Amino acid sequence: MASPPAARDLALWALSEANRRGVWVEEALAAALRRHPGLPPPERALLLELVQGVKRWEIRLDWVLEHFLTQPLRRLHPRVLLILRLAAYQLLFLDRIPARAAIHQAVSQAKAARLPDVHAGLINAVLRRLAREGPPPLPPREEDPVAHLSLAHAHPPWLVERWLRRHGPEETEARLAANNQLPPLTVRVNALKTTPTALLQRLAAEGMAAAPTPNYPQGLVLTHWRTPPPEAPSFREGLWRFQDEAAMLAGLLLPLSPGDRILELGAGRGGKSTHLAERLGNRGLVAAVEVNPARLRELRRTCAAWGAVVVAGVKADAGRALPFREAAFDAALVDVPCSGLGTLRRHPEIKTRLSEADLATFPPRQLRMLAAAAPAVRPGGWLLYLTCTTEPEENEEVVAAFLAEHTEWRRLTDPGGFPPTVRPFLDAAGWFRTSPAVHGLDAFFGALLLKAG
Repeated sequence: MASPPAARDLALWALSEANRRGVWVEEALAAALRRHPGLPPPERALLLELVQGVKRWEIRLDWVLEHFLTQPLRRLHPRVLLILRLAAYQLLFLDRIPARAAIHQAVSQAKAARLPDVHAGLINAVLRRLAREGPPPLPPREEDPVAHLSLAHAHPPWLVERWLRRHGPEETEARLAANNQLPPLTVRVNALKTTPTALLQRLAAEGMAAAPTPNYPQGLVLTHWRTPPPEAPSFREGLWRFQDEAAMLAGLLLPLSPGDRILELGAGRGGKSTHLAERLGNRGLVAAVEVNPARLRELRRTCAAWGAVVVAGVKADAGRALPFREAAFDAALVDVPCSGLGTLRRHPEIKTRLSEADLATFPPRQLRMLAAAAPAVRPGGWLLYLTCTTEPEENEEVVAAFLAEHTEWRRLTDPGGFPPTVRPFLDAAGWFRTSPAVHGLDAFFGALLLKAG
């Protein structure tokens, strides 16, 4: 059997595949690992480091590379640009790879891609200059704080400028720095099948070390593993699933009792559906609405493995009239599509895929989903609005617009009405907020609404 490719070649393949298919790099990474299941653990770790690192620091890498080029980056062959980014990341951020090795590998990748010799020569020249001279100095903070922070922390200037206006320089820099930290690998324990204590023992037997999550009682943090966690038998048996602790905590906001009928809009791949089933004790109903057929199939597989028998996947557009009778549900969870700016630790490519103009495209659909869910909830029932973004246009302003048009609803702001576990994450106005900078969690936002009874 042939040896698997080196991590740096697989990283180039994954970055190229993500660009070619227009998918998230994590999907391309998963495809690379499926193609090469025998990749040794050190090479696997390097592969993940390279791909995520290039996307995390892409804005700064491009700025550095432009300093050594005589043409705009947009005029480079796409494969040449990826090779340069990958090598520049190694030169600037990884001490364990010698500069000579990184440059030699980059030139070899150009030749392997059968690029003209002129491209290999350009790659060699640019990287040798970078290795010899080092990166240029950042713009002085005093003269251009937006450019300085944007490049120092590899965030788009428009977002830095927004946050400076709203939060000031100190909090903005804390947010930017937190977004570049590697998030912990957290998992939610399947309360329908096991307990955290029992799962800790099972994970240890499978070669994994874990510890309880700081805030959510049914969560664990994986700290060490000999084989990739998704290959563990306990994962395949549905005893746990990956989930940020912020998402776990957000699921506790909705008041539920066993036997309740719950409407879930934006169900995705089933993460919150399984959580709702747990909280219902597998009694009642979770009507999980998802329009994407592939995600709906994955949701059904997830719920089957989880043992979440009360979840019924429903193919429907959550932004339109829903196929349910009025007042059919005791509560609704509306997990809306959003900019995802609260998840930059996990999805760093959002920094370069999202524009400020894109922010205006989300609130109309978010409002339509709230309006679709509202009549399906009985009087006296609850509605939980969730996002994973930091921006008020998608958060408070959407809720305010909804309440202005639907006067039978009001927002719960009294901390005493929320479970003790989530109260530390309520701000002075009663909004649920988590933060990478403050809590070490993804940035989630939640608002709990009550319908007049």
